Amino acid sequence: MTGKLTVNHGGHLTGPASITYNTPWPCQNGSWGSAGMMGVLEHTMVGDLPGTVAWFNNPAAEASAHFGVDQQGNIWQFGPVGAGWIAWHAAEANGAWYGIEFADHDDPVNPLTPEQLLAAAQLVECLSAFAGFPLQVSDSPSVQGFGWHGMGGEAWGGHFDCPGDVRKAQRAQIIALAMAIRSGGPSPQPTPAPVPPSVPAWQEKIMNTLPVLAEGAQDQAGHVFFVGRMQALVAEYGRITGLAAAACQECTGVFDAATKTAVQAVQEHMHLTQDGICGPQTWGVLVTGAP
Repeated sequence: MTGKLTVNHGGHLTGPASITYNTPWPCQNGSWGSAGMMGVLEHTMVGDLPGTVAWFNNPAAEASAHFGVDQQGNIWQFGPVGAGWIAWHAAEANGAWYGIEFADHDDPVNPLTPEQLLAAAQLVECLSAFAGFPLQVSDSPSVQGFGWHGMGGEAWGGHFDCPGDVRKAQRAQIIALAMAIRSGGPSPQPTPAPVPPSVPAWQEKIMNTLPVLAEGAQDQAGHVFFVGRMQALVAEYGRITGLAAAACQECTGVFDAATKTAVQAVQEHMHLTQDGICGPQTWGVLVTGAP
């Protein structure tokens, strides 16, 4: 059973978790004047904890959060809870919402790890008990609970995709874990993050040396035909998986709108960012034939 965290008289969270308090305390990228809190917002770092800590402690960043959580579930607290300190994490939401940043190794498509889910549940349960907002998912700035950065739109900084659909969908599991922590009952086990297929070193080298291809690219005489080869791989992937939008791809050597649609179909099938650009991750799927 994962234990409860509590807030001490100095605003530090304490309890059965690995918690590091920022130096200086509090983080200088913050202000004062917070009052009643609506809930917690989920953010994704697009990076990892050490870089985020360094950035939030840089005055030029003019950004921070209340907490950061790495992939092993280690918690970094940037400022006090209940002392009126405001983290700069969501523009107009700053004074009424706590912010938690989760490491994602530069890719928000990576789901929260089981360790991150448990640490998140501890944080949300503690902040909910302290501030008096309900343990529930929120998808609106007017509804208390566990929300996400992008739900506030332009007023909250215009980060419409933060933390991404994969991580946003995990909030329900975090709330279930938080309720179990509060009740003192056995915790449901967090769903493990899927393990990506192993890639031989020679294939990984190919993936990272192939060019990034986007709409408008085309093969030219005398050059390696990367676009045509990519189109052939997309079509083969479509035939293997039964993905009609990819299987009908023609090898024209021209990256046109139809090719972009086919690439997006592959990306959607593999839960990648659907930008229609063939970069290292998409090349990896095509080269390895991951289903």
